[in-house]
Amino acid sequence: MKNLLVLPFLGLSALAADPLPGHSAHGETFNEGPRQAAVLIPGCGDAVKFPISTKNADAQKFFTQGIGQLHGFWYYESERSFRQAAALDPECPMAYWGMAMANVNNDKRAKGFLDKAVKLKDKASAREKQWIAVLENLYKDDKRDKKQRQLDCIRDFETLVQDDPKDIEAKAFLVWRIWFGKGDVPISSAQVVDAMLDQIFAAVPNHPAHHYRIHLWDDRKPIRAVTSAAQCGQAAPGIAHMWHMPGHTFSKLKRFDDAVWQQEASTRVDHAYMIRSYILPDQIHNYAHNEEWLVRNFNELGRVKDALGLANSLIGNPRHPSNNTLDKSGTSASYGRTRFIETLTKWELWDELKTFTATPAGHPGHDITRLRAAGLAAYHQNDFKALSEALKALEAVKPSDESDKSDSSDKTKAAAKKPTEPKKPDDKAKALSELKLLVAFLTPKVTKESKTKLLDGLKDSDIPKDRLARYWLKLDEKTKAAELAKNLPQDLAGTIAKAEILHAAGKADEAKKAFEEVQKLAFAMDRDLPVFARLTTTFAKDANWPATAPKRTDSGVRPDLSKLGPMHWHPPVAPVFEALDLDAKPMKSTDFTAKKPTLFMFYLGHECGHCVEQMQAFAKATADFEKAGIQLVGVTIEPSPVAKNLRTKLNLKKDAPLPFPILCDSSLEAFKKVRAYDDFEKDTLHATLLIDTKGNQRWQDISYTPFTDTKFILEEAKRLLSLKD
Repeated sequence: MKNLLVLPFLGLSALAADPLPGHSAHGETFNEGPRQAAVLIPGCGDAVKFPISTKNADAQKFFTQGIGQLHGFWYYESERSFRQAAALDPECPMAYWGMAMANVNNDKRAKGFLDKAVKLKDKASAREKQWIAVLENLYKDDKRDKKQRQLDCIRDFETLVQDDPKDIEAKAFLVWRIWFGKGDVPISSAQVVDAMLDQIFAAVPNHPAHHYRIHLWDDRKPIRAVTSAAQCGQAAPGIAHMWHMPGHTFSKLKRFDDAVWQQEASTRVDHAYMIRSYILPDQIHNYAHNEEWLVRNFNELGRVKDALGLANSLIGNPRHPSNNTLDKSGTSASYGRTRFIETLTKWELWDELKTFTATPAGHPGHDITRLRAAGLAAYHQNDFKALSEALKALEAVKPSDESDKSDSSDKTKAAAKKPTEPKKPDDKAKALSELKLLVAFLTPKVTKESKTKLLDGLKDSDIPKDRLARYWLKLDEKTKAAELAKNLPQDLAGTIAKAEILHAAGKADEAKKAFEEVQKLAFAMDRDLPVFARLTTTFAKDANWPATAPKRTDSGVRPDLSKLGPMHWHPPVAPVFEALDLDAKPMKSTDFTAKKPTLFMFYLGHECGHCVEQMQAFAKATADFEKAGIQLVGVTIEPSPVAKNLRTKLNLKKDAPLPFPILCDSSLEAFKKVRAYDDFEKDTLHATLLIDTKGNQRWQDISYTPFTDTKFILEEAKRLLSLKD
C-alpha cells in the first residue's frame, strides 16, 4: 500500500485500494496526469491577477501561473501548477477548482477535482464560492442537454462579471466560455464579444486574453485580430501556443513572413521546454501541428532549405508507439515525411526525392505516396526503368486490413443506399493513373491519342493543376495548358507555374504580368532552386529580380528568436545517477554509457508482476540488443539481497548469470533524478531510458506501467543512434 501520510492534498477519501505499483493511489484517472512537481516558469501571463484565500505565498504564485497557463490552453502544465498549489496548501479549494478548469476536455477528471473543491467550500471566500458554483452548475447531474449547459455556464460567468465589473479574470473567462461553447451555442455577435476584450485590454494591455481575440476572429475576419496577434506571444512568452496562434491570423492574411516568425517562435519555446523538462516532442499538444504548418509556410515563401530542414527534423524526432509513429497521422514522423515529399516535389528537387523515397523513412505504411513520388522523380530524370519499377510496385500494393474492413461494411452499405452513384477512385487508383500517364510519355511507341485519353481521365484527379497543365504542354495542347494556368493558386509556387506555363503557351504579355506578381512574392525565396534559375533566364536580366521584403509596422515588438530556444529539437543531457550493483559496489550511470549506448529499465521490484513481465521480455531480447551494440541495465527499488530474487522470476538455472546488470536504488535517489518518481504522491514510477555514449538521453518512457515492447524500442534505438548529431 502506498504511504497515505504524504497524500493529504487530494484527500484520503479519494484513495484507491491497493493500487498496482506505479499507479496513482487516487484511481486510474490520475495515472495520466502530471506526476512531477511544478516549477515557476517565466512568462506564463505575468499580467494575470487572481488572488485567492491562502496564506502560502508560493501557493498563490503557482495558482496564478496556472491561470495564465489556462489562458494559453497549456492544460497539462496548468494542472501541474494547480496541483503544486494544492500540495503547498491542502485546504485551498480554488486549487482544485483550477485542476477542474485544466480538464475542460475531460469531464470525468474535472468532476473528480471539482468534488474536492466543493468539499472545501467552507474555507473559501464568498467570491471564490461563486467561481466554484459556476463549475458545480456546469457539471451538475441533471437532464439538461449540452446546449443548455453551455448557455447556463455562459450566464454564470456573466453573473461573475456583473457582480464585480472590475474583475478582469471574470471577463476573460466569460469571453473564453462564449468561444469554447460555440459548437453548441453559436456566437451571435463576435463584435459584442470583442467589445468585452476591449474592456480587458483597456485595464490590462498585455493580458493573455489576446489569445481569445485571435480565436474569436480566426474563422470570421482574421484582420480584426491583427492587433492581438502582435501582442499575444509577448503577453505570455513562456507558452508556445501563444506564439503559434498569431500564425493563424497572419497565414490567413497571406502575410507568410509574419506567420513564419510566429510559428518559429512557438517551436523554439516548445523545444526549450521539452529539453529542460525531459519531454518527447509528441507528448506536447499541438506541437506537430505547429511544425507542419511552419513547413508549409516556409514553402509559401520559397524558403526551401528551412522547410526541408524542419521536415527532416520531424522525421528524426524520437518515436513512441502511443504518440508518434510513421503510420499514425498527425504526428512528427508522418507529418515530417509527408511535408518532406511535398517540398521536394513542389520545388522539383528530383535527385533528392529519388534518394529520399529509397530510404527507410519513405517506406513503412506509406507505400502509395512514396511510390508515386518515386515515379514522379524517375519521370523527370527520364529514367524509364525506375518509373516502370515504381508503377509495378504500386500495382502490387495491397489495401490495409482497416481498408478491407471499411470496404466490406461501411462502403457496402453506402453502395446499397446509392447504387447509381459512381465510386470515387481511391489513393492507389489516383496514383496509378498518373504513373501510367508518365510511363506513356516516356514510351515513344505510345500515340498522342493514347496519351490524350490517359490525360483526359485525370481531369477530376488529385493532381495539382500546374502538373496537369505541364502535361498538356507535353502534348502541345497550349490552349488547355493556358486555361489551367489562369486558375492556379495565387501563392508563390502557383504564380511561378502560371508565369512559366503561360510563357510556354505563347502568352507573353500574360506571362510577364504573372512574373511581376512573382517578383513581389519571392522576396525570401532561396536563390539556388532550379526554378529560380529558369525564371532568371526567361524573364530577368540577372538574379536580383525579387522585390525587397515588405516592411511591417503592425507586427509588434519581437524578441530575439535565438533567445527563445533552439530551432530543432535535440536530446537533453541525461542526469547522472548512482546506485549499487548486486555486490553493493557503487556504480554510476556513466560507468555504462561511457562504453556503449545503454537502455536503463527502472522497475519496481520482483513482486511487481508488470515489472517481471518487462524483465522477462528484455531478458529474451538481450542478445538482439547486444548485437546492435546496446547494453541493457535494470535498476530496482530493492536492496541487493532482495533484488537477487529476480533470478527465480526469470527462470534462470542456479549458476546462470543474469542476462544484464541489475543496480539497486533503495534510497530512490536515482529514481528521483531521472523523474521516475511521483512528487505529489511520493512514490516511484516505471521508466525506460536510452542514453548514448555522449551522455544524451535519446528516448524515454516514464509511466505508471512499464514499457515492454522490446521490438519497437530496439528498432527505434538503432534508428536514433544512427542519426547524425
